[in-house]
Amino acid sequence: MAYLQKNLSFVLLFLWYVSWDVGAMELLEAKALLRWKESLLNQSSLESWTLAANNQNRSTPCNWFGIFCDNAGSITGISLPSARVRGNLSNLDFSSFPNLVCLNLSSNILSGPIPPELGSLSKLTHLNISMNFLSGSLPLPLANLTQISLLYAGNNLISGELDPRLFSNWNRLEFLELHNNNFTGMIPSEIGLLVNLVELALSSNRFHGSVPSEIGNLKNLDALALHRNYLSGPIPSSLGNLTKLTMLFLHQNEFSGTFPHSLLYCKLLDQLLLFKNRLSGSVPRGLSNLTSLRVLHLSENNFSGSLPQVCQGAKLQLFTAAFNSFTGPVPKSLRNCTSLVRVRLHNNQLSGSLDQDFGVYPNLNYCELSNNRLEGLLSANWGGCRKLEQLKVDGNMIRGKIPADFGMLNQLAVLDLSSNQLVGKIPKELGRLTSLYFLNLSNNQLSDEVPLEIGKLSSLEDLDLSENKLDGRIPGQLGECSKLRNLCLNKNYFRGPIPFQLGDLALQGSLDLSRNLLTGQIPSDLAKLTMLEQLNISHNMLLIIA
Repeated sequence: MAYLQKNLSFVLLFLWYVSWDVGAMELLEAKALLRWKESLLNQSSLESWTLAANNQNRSTPCNWFGIFCDNAGSITGISLPSARVRGNLSNLDFSSFPNLVCLNLSSNILSGPIPPELGSLSKLTHLNISMNFLSGSLPLPLANLTQISLLYAGNNLISGELDPRLFSNWNRLEFLELHNNNFTGMIPSEIGLLVNLVELALSSNRFHGSVPSEIGNLKNLDALALHRNYLSGPIPSSLGNLTKLTMLFLHQNEFSGTFPHSLLYCKLLDQLLLFKNRLSGSVPRGLSNLTSLRVLHLSENNFSGSLPQVCQGAKLQLFTAAFNSFTGPVPKSLRNCTSLVRVRLHNNQLSGSLDQDFGVYPNLNYCELSNNRLEGLLSANWGGCRKLEQLKVDGNMIRGKIPADFGMLNQLAVLDLSSNQLVGKIPKELGRLTSLYFLNLSNNQLSDEVPLEIGKLSSLEDLDLSENKLDGRIPGQLGECSKLRNLCLNKNYFRGPIPFQLGDLALQGSLDLSRNLLTGQIPSDLAKLTMLEQLNISHNMLLIIA
């Protein structure tokens, strides 16, 4: 009996000790949080963080906003995203949270350096301090976070070079985002040690030099974002090892050399962005085998040769190859690429027939083919692109008439057909385009009168019909285009007087009626155009009354 009593006493003593220890831990963690709260400039979202004045030892932070605990009552998570927390981290005693697994302070107004003491959180797996104003360097003690699987520190003011030793113990890291900071120096070759990485974002920093070939060791990588840096040299061929890659963003750097053939092994690529670099040579035909591509940006490089037959997988939505030196025909594969949403192929030397190489695109909202060598006609098929908002095909050799079907494009905001070889009348159906704010038909061979329906374009801001063979009178209905800022009708065969209704316009840029056959007096209503910057009515037969 005495034995049982002795053991029972021991058990009760043990339970009391454990209970006291747990309570002491809760109180220690609670007081650490309260000290940090007191240092903050905005505490409104942390009103629940308080201890009962008459019973401090039994209060628990586990019921506080943004705090999560394990079954023993120890804090395992601090999650305060977008909580309007303003202050710094220097007064947060990280050593008081030995069981912390998740720390999310993203999208707040935290400033100052990242405390090295963060490295003492040995159980931490998720660290999100992104979208703040944290500065200084990424402290080396963070290398002690051996359990870390997610580290988001993007959109801050962090600077300095990445210490290669940071990567020595992060072998469980899957997500690393350091984008939109002020990091400098080269990307360390030790980045290749992070073999479990799924996502790596180092974009919008000041990294320079070449990309280390060791990046090809990251064979689990799904997304790689290195854009908006000062990276140079060739794109490493080792990227071809990243066969799980779906997103590759290398744009807005200083990469040189040719398009790496090894990228053709990345069969799962969904988005490939290489624009604004110094890449040259031809784009391999094998690019057509990347049938998962939805986004392909090749613009503003020095590429030459022909464009590959893209959109073989019928998934391509965004395709840009502008400002290069591509020659040869537009890829035939584009004609049936009904998935297209945006196309920008302008400022190349592409040839081919506009009506034969392009089809009907039910989802297309932007198409720019300007400044190439395209021929053919404006097909009525364009009228079937009902979501089209901008169409720019200026600076080509397109012939024939403007189809009346263009009047069905009720979402069209920009239409530029200038500097071609178009003939015939301006179709009155264009007057249906009530969303149109920019219309340029200049430098063609359009003839006959301007349709009165143009006056119904209530959103029109810029109208340029110059350098054509238009005749008849300038329609007074143009005065109903109340938002018009620029009106250019010069170098035509307009007759009769200048319509007084033009004085009712809100013109602020240019009014050019020069080099026509206009007669009569200059209407006094033009004096109401007080915001006008340029007025040119020269080379007409107008009466000047002293």
